[in-house]
Amino acid sequence: MNDNELRRALQSLGIDESSREVIALLPVTWVAWADGTIHPEERSIILDLATSRVHLGDEGRRVLDNWLSFAPTRQRVESAAGILIALSMKAKMRDDNDVVDFCRRVAESAGPLLGKVESPEREAIETVAQSLAVEPHVAWEKVRARLVVESAASMADGWFDDEVTNPHLVVHAPAAKTVPPVAGPPGVAWMAEEVEDHREVDPIVRIGRGRDNDLQLTHDGEVSRHHCIVERRDGKVYIKDLGALNGTVVEGDRVAERRLFGGELILLGETTLRFRA
Repeated sequence: MNDNELRRALQSLGIDESSREVIALLPVTWVAWADGTIHPEERSIILDLATSRVHLGDEGRRVLDNWLSFAPTRQRVESAAGILIALSMKAKMRDDNDVVDFCRRVAESAGPLLGKVESPEREAIETVAQSLAVEPHVAWEKVRARLVVESAASMADGWFDDEVTNPHLVVHAPAAKTVPPVAGPPGVAWMAEEVEDHREVDPIVRIGRGRDNDLQLTHDGEVSRHHCIVERRDGKVYIKDLGALNGTVVEGDRVAERRLFGGELILLGETTLRFRA
């Protein structure tokens, strides 16, 4: 992965150069979501890692807040693994096994028995290990060695036998009917009856079904009255969800607030917008 590819991969996740270390927390957060929710103990460990092991800055904290609010997708975790390998973050995270170990710590923290990792978390950690090209059985031996409530023999029985599916880990978004092209005037672009329109972000575009919005989407009943805003702040552009019932999805991820770099697809209800820088 060359520098340009790495930069684009980071930007696809809403991450800039100054906040790139947050990427190490994406696999950990994904494991925490494996059972469909993040427990207080899991959140506490992740926030502690964010403070003690990586440098986030304001942008990184915004990205992490999104991951703690809405479950990242498996595709995002696989992308993060490639970025982690490219960044060679061994100075901050000792090695790839270290990331897997953090995942284990988070999974253990919310188990019904101290030290026991439940089935959804086990599957998620193995996915992380495989994505990082870490031998998963080696990673699992580290997990087994630290179990404290039952004997190693009893815990080993049936350890890998469960068939697990994780419906909470995927954002199911309706397919876009019409998608604005990448090229065109800067701002927020959308298609209306197969004709493109756009609105420059200077400094803010309010989007929703209500008549008091800058961009009114009256045709889409899945869009909230005041759905989201796109605004320019200090030379950067951000999209912020306003508590919309169906959420704001950027590049497949539901977000509370996210930086936009250019080219991103934004899904609101059944309407797809594109931000062009």
